[in-house]
Amino acid sequence: MNLNHHGSLSSKIMKSRLLYSHIQVLQKESGFTLVELMIALVLGLLVSAAALQIFYTSSVNSRRQEASSQIQDNAIFGFSQMQKNLRRTNYGAKSTDAYDEFFMNHLTPQGGVVLTAPDGSLSAPGKWLSGNLSGLVLDGDPISTDLLSKSAWTRSSSNLSVGNSDQLTIQYQAGRGDLFDCQGNAIPEEFYVIERYFVRADETVTPNVLGLACASAIYDYDESLAGSSAGLDIASYVDSDGDTKDNNLSGNGTIIIPNVDYFRVLLGVSDSAGFATYPDRARVAYMPIPTSGSLATDDQRIVSLQIGILSRSDNPTATQQSNSELSFDILDIADATLNPAVIADATYLRSVYESTILLRNARGGL
Repeated sequence: MNLNHHGSLSSKIMKSRLLYSHIQVLQKESGFTLVELMIALVLGLLVSAAALQIFYTSSVNSRRQEASSQIQDNAIFGFSQMQKNLRRTNYGAKSTDAYDEFFMNHLTPQGGVVLTAPDGSLSAPGKWLSGNLSGLVLDGDPISTDLLSKSAWTRSSSNLSVGNSDQLTIQYQAGRGDLFDCQGNAIPEEFYVIERYFVRADETVTPNVLGLACASAIYDYDESLAGSSAGLDIASYVDSDGDTKDNNLSGNGTIIIPNVDYFRVLLGVSDSAGFATYPDRARVAYMPIPTSGSLATDDQRIVSLQIGILSRSDNPTATQQSNSELSFDILDIADATLNPAVIADATYLRSVYESTILLRNARGGL
């Protein structure tokens, strides 16, 4: 046997083994196993899920903060302005044979919370001199009871299952020349203003949503016209510049607080004879606006108001509660739920705002 040939063969075998081992090492270093790929995929999914959760939470919180800001902008500021006007209620009211001008009830001429108007049923001169809107007519006709303060009024809309919203009509005199009514109209000094607050559809946005509106009328009280057979017509008035302007008391008015689902009013009523002298003995009780248009007795007086609104955000927001699970307490209305049409709608952030307003122009007198 040739020893050189044997050595050469052994050398080739050794080189082949070394080459095979090197190939195996290269194969191991050039890729990942299936297990490694699966682990990497799971880790990547966990990281992505955490990032998405953080993004979703941040987005939800951002939308809720935006919705909360919308409610504050719409409701709180509008609510504050409304309260400012309501505090003027009953300023400039007239006295009667029984009570002075600070005793405000359903009989007070040019009185604050408007519950009554003359019906024009009498034929003699002075037939219009009765009720809170004493001496006034509108477009030559008696003022409709549709324009007076009403509880759960059919023309004041609502998104709650408890029924319609209230309508609040007030009246006051401008004691100075720099005041504006709820529609932004300048009030000439010493002129009277009637303001009617109610809920209606806001037709300036699509789709239409409910909002709290105000319609107003400005007039210059003339006792001789008020006591005439025709009465004092408040369809229009002449402003400080001598221009004739139409009033809008029976119209749609102006939306002063958008996105209002419900509006509620309670009257603070007292039968205390010594209210001005002993306010701690006032015995004030809060009641809904009477359906009869009159207080129980002529000796009862209105000394304060409670108002409440249910307001919602402009844009939908994510929430863990569905619309069907929501309920609200608004003044004397407890556990009020949304109506079926709103339940089927998108979810919004909603909040209740309430306020008690002492009517300083109705707290004196006997």
